[in-house]
Amino acid sequence: MEVSSLLFVEYTCMQEETRFGIWSDNNYFAFISSGKKIWRTIYNSYEVYEGDILFIKKGANLAHQFFDDKFCAIFVFIPDEFIMDFVRKNNALLNTQKDVSGQDAVLVVKPDELLQNYYHSIQSYLSLSQKPNEQLLILKFEELLLSLFANKDHEALTDYFVSLCQGQEHQMTRIMEANFAYNLKLEEYAELCNMSLSTYKRYFKQYFKVTPANWLKRKRLDLAFHKLMTTESSISEISFECGFEDTSHFIRVFKERYDQPPLKYRQANSNRLPSNS
Repeated sequence: MEVSSLLFVEYTCMQEETRFGIWSDNNYFAFISSGKKIWRTIYNSYEVYEGDILFIKKGANLAHQFFDDKFCAIFVFIPDEFIMDFVRKNNALLNTQKDVSGQDAVLVVKPDELLQNYYHSIQSYLSLSQKPNEQLLILKFEELLLSLFANKDHEALTDYFVSLCQGQEHQMTRIMEANFAYNLKLEEYAELCNMSLSTYKRYFKQYFKVTPANWLKRKRLDLAFHKLMTTESSISEISFECGFEDTSHFIRVFKERYDQPPLKYRQANSNRLPSNS
């Protein structure tokens, strides 16, 4: 159900175990109706069950669904522009600059009566044979946003909303730090930054003093080295989790930096691996 720039989706899935990479150029709420699922960011995992609520920032993540639970949820997709317009329209919300550099790409939203009532109302609207009044749905969503701002339990979420109105450099830095470990094309990174590819490359070089390709290679290798030396994950798992095109590409670029392929490097430095005891 599309309403202006908002998209409401009821999702049901086959009962099978899957692990896959997903990305969205919109932020979204996930209201979990049933089943079990894990959203994984670069550094954390978020396991959700019936009644849980997540807010997932635009960008990429890994999702794992479990075969023994049929996963169902309602998603509400919200573009940056909608949130920015709302915050600027209620300019009292802009009284401070928000630093969300330490936030993850996924935020756990504490369920409360208002959020639960909103979930049930969207669920009922999606079951109607005719589309409900668009203006009503927009007003109800804006009412939800105002209520989130009024509740200290949701401060991390509303800080993120306000941060979207900050400068271009802030947005690019946040998006790249949250998404470097996913095998996205430069065009997709540019889209997440709301830029054309040529503008993205120009601003990136200006901000980071290096090309996007070289920055991504360095960040992915740093993460891969950390996983290699602090986990027992396989080389193929590390390659996938760090955004390399394939395992052979990972092995090649790792050897270029460390003079040894990753498995040989791990074996030669096995004393640095964590103990299982």
